Amino acid sequence: MRRTTEAGETEYPVSPEDVATALAARMTFDTGLLAPDTLCVLAEGATRTVAACRRPQKTALWLEGSDDPVRVPLPGLVMVRKTTANSAPAYSVWAVTERPASYDARLYHAPLPNVYGSGGVCWGTVRRVAEKALAGASLAEDWAQLLGSPFGNHSVGGKSKLHRDDVRKMYFDLEKRRARVYPRKDLVDAKRTLGSVLGVKSP
Repeated sequence: MRRTTEAGETEYPVSPEDVATALAARMTFDTGLLAPDTLCVLAEGATRTVAACRRPQKTALWLEGSDDPVRVPLPGLVMVRKTTANSAPAYSVWAVTERPASYDARLYHAPLPNVYGSGGVCWGTVRRVAEKALAGASLAEDWAQLLGSPFGNHSVGGKSKLHRDDVRKMYFDLEKRRARVYPRKDLVDAKRTLGSVLGVKSP
C-alpha cells in the first residue's frame, strides 16, 4: 500500500486478508422514524430501504374493465421500498390504523388488488419510478404509480372481513354509502409489525 503526503511517499505492507476484511465490512445506517410522510430510511451496504406512510384519504381507484374510477376512502397505508445495486426495487404495502410511532406498530393487509398476502406488489406492466426518485427518501412517485394505475383481479381475496372473496366489492359498498373513512373493523390483521417487515427491532 502506498500513501502520499507532503513529506513524500510512504510504502507499507498490507496483507490480502486485511484488504478483504476491510472491503467486506458491513456498513449500517438507520435514521430512526422521521416525519411527516417518511417513516425511516435504512441502509446496509448496497441495500437501501425507505418506509413511508400515506394518511387515510379518499382516493379514485381505476379498476380494469371500468370506464370510470371508483372513489373510496382508503385507510392509512405504509409502503416499503428496498433497493439494491443492479436490481429492480422490491416493494411491500400494508394498511395501518394510525401513523406508526414505533417499529412495534401492527400492520394489516392493504385493501388493494394486486398486493399479495406477503405485502409484495404485482406491478404488471406499470412503469417504474425514475432513477432520481429511487435515489431519494420520498415515495410520492411510487404512490402515484401504484394508485394511479388500473387494478386487475389478482390477489383480491383475504383483504376485507366483510367481502373475503373480493375486496373490490367493499369499494362499491363504501361508494354507495358515501363513506368518509375506511372501517377499521374491516381490516385483516397481517400478523406482522413494521419492525418485522423492515428486519429491525424496537429499541
